[in-house]
Amino acid sequence: MAQITLVGERQAVPGHEFVYRGPQPECRECRVKAACLNQEVGRRYRVTKTRNVSHPCLLNEERVRVVEVEAAPPECSLPTRGAVEGALVAYDPLVCANAACPHFRLCHPVGIEPGARLRILQIGPELDCPLGYEIAPVRVAYSE
Repeated sequence: MAQITLVGERQAVPGHEFVYRGPQPECRECRVKAACLNQEVGRRYRVTKTRNVSHPCLLNEERVRVVEVEAAPPECSLPTRGAVEGALVAYDPLVCANAACPHFRLCHPVGIEPGARLRILQIGPELDCPLGYEIAPVRVAYSE
């Protein structure tokens, strides 16, 4: 079953991804907030379908459109030692502040919160980590 929510008209394009950050003060008086504020805070979503229904929005200073979304975690890195395709893991980010590292985005993905339950779908080749971590890129899905 598709999850329905509202996004700004410019973001209402199939394939657009966003991280839900939670309700804002402007949302307090909105009459359609229940349809808009129905995702999990910190989780990444992908628009799969746009519907031809829109509403005014105080937060976006434009209109919002009704869309169907699916959970869409980004690729991330995990230690190779415990990375097994099909395994269910609790996400534990690496401790690293090397923002110049080419793998920084994989090790610090936006949209996967620490402790999130993930199912490993696919494991890539081991990465060359400047700090010596034995890590690999993995494609994951949220596990409920």
